[in-house]
Amino acid sequence: MMHDFAITENYAIFMDLPLYFRPKEMVKEKKLIFSFDATKKARFGVLPRYAKNELHIKWFELPNCFIFHNANAWEEDDQVVLITCRLENPDLDLVGGDVKEKLENFGNELYEMRFNMKTGIASQRKLSASSVDFPRVNESYTGRKQRYVYGTILDSIAKVTGVIKFDLHAEPDTGKSKLEVGGNVQGIFDLGVGRFGSEAVFVPREPGITSEEDDGYLIFFVHDEKAGKSYVNVIDAKTMSPDPVAIVELPNRVPYGFHAFFVTEEQLKEQAKL
Repeated sequence: MMHDFAITENYAIFMDLPLYFRPKEMVKEKKLIFSFDATKKARFGVLPRYAKNELHIKWFELPNCFIFHNANAWEEDDQVVLITCRLENPDLDLVGGDVKEKLENFGNELYEMRFNMKTGIASQRKLSASSVDFPRVNESYTGRKQRYVYGTILDSIAKVTGVIKFDLHAEPDTGKSKLEVGGNVQGIFDLGVGRFGSEAVFVPREPGITSEEDDGYLIFFVHDEKAGKSYVNVIDAKTMSPDPVAIVELPNRVPYGFHAFFVTEEQLKEQAKL
């Protein structure tokens, strides 16, 4: 099964991961509709974006895992590089049963994966501790090599407790067992007790790639469970300051887990012409 894919300037990366959709077992045996086969490897297919058929796809294997969301991908010489959040041995009870208050044995970490188009060899290395997901980048760099990744810190399968900024030019601190500033972690914005959020969308101060890559803002939803109120938070992506640039109270709650993207006023005007 595949939940997400990635592109570079010349390739698309598809994933054949050992999470299976089994509606027959759900109906006949009253089992969860998903099942994960830990004996199978994870397969990644790299296909030229303008290929006319599937014969041009090149397959690579890595240890079994599941991936919900990718950050970005690019090309380096003979290699295709994928930055992603890798989930090892997913606990499907978290999906089909009661949501646990705290994550246990949930290894969702930022990874770098490399696929050598010349040798056919794949490799991977861990870039963070657990648990990180919903990675985003400055989308002007989609398919190109970029430096910064903005992810979310997960406290349970459905609840985001903070926003984290990674610097891919820095080496990860492999000695750390939890997410904290240092190594390749450049900043963390904590949402506070009883407040949970969504993925953080990067909005550049100026469009394009002429300014610094992290010169912009992160926008995300926050819900205060005690107060019963929801907000849009805007923070400085460069400094990751604990003081938001802006907070806007919403008239209604946005459920946890929703994706979002930013649309400029000019883009809205163009849509109105269609």
